[in-house]
Amino acid sequence: MLDNSSKVNLYEQLKLAIKNDILNGIYKEGDRLPNEKQLCEQYGVSRITVRRAIKELAKEGLIEVKHGKGTFVSKEKLSIKILDLGGYAENLVSKNRSFLSKVLEKKLINADDHLCNIFKMKTKGSSKVLELTRLIIDEGEPLGIDIAYFPLNIYPGIHEKIHDNTSTFNLIQKDYGIVMAKAYKEFSVVTAQSDYSKLLDCTPSEPLFFIKKVIYDPHEIPVHYSLNYILASRVKYVINVDIPYEQGAEKKAITQ
Repeated sequence: MLDNSSKVNLYEQLKLAIKNDILNGIYKEGDRLPNEKQLCEQYGVSRITVRRAIKELAKEGLIEVKHGKGTFVSKEKLSIKILDLGGYAENLVSKNRSFLSKVLEKKLINADDHLCNIFKMKTKGSSKVLELTRLIIDEGEPLGIDIAYFPLNIYPGIHEKIHDNTSTFNLIQKDYGIVMAKAYKEFSVVTAQSDYSKLLDCTPSEPLFFIKKVIYDPHEIPVHYSLNYILASRVKYVINVDIPYEQGAEKKAITQ
């Protein structure tokens, strides 16, 4: 029970009580919290008080409210380096996470104007490209949708080599000898449309990171093009920047 005689607001007391339970491991990452009615009965407060406390905890990122499902203790977000060339497998496996990829669709298509422009193809419609759509699963839960394109003139027979949990980056490097030299990435935020929200088990209003990526070999030839839709609640993108300095300036800063 909370202290009604305290100068501290009830919602702040409730917020602190739930926060302490999370920090002390009573509620662990991914655990579902008691619902509003249960919290009202447990702490002897109104629904308004419970909702205010939950709202404040959600702002702090400690909990996540999933509409129609309940309130859950937030999981630690996966950190992905913006400058990395690697794909999902390389980023997730390197962090000892349980990673799976499920092939939703793979089909051979004729390159349209957009793909011809991306891959610098001369003739529209005469070049075949593999369009691969996969569901990316991290720690047993949907993380994102990956749509990748592979020109068959660079990767003959690649559609026969890709199955669930195939690392396409390992495949194109080891089987096709492709060397990745640089990448262009474009980031934006979109909301999950109905078809994607079903695959990602989220609401249609859920924010997604949308990343367009083109990878080039050492000769400036585009060798990989992908579109990624990733749950913003599950990841964070980071970048480390080295700031150049003069040796004299460093010495001056140290002696001050």
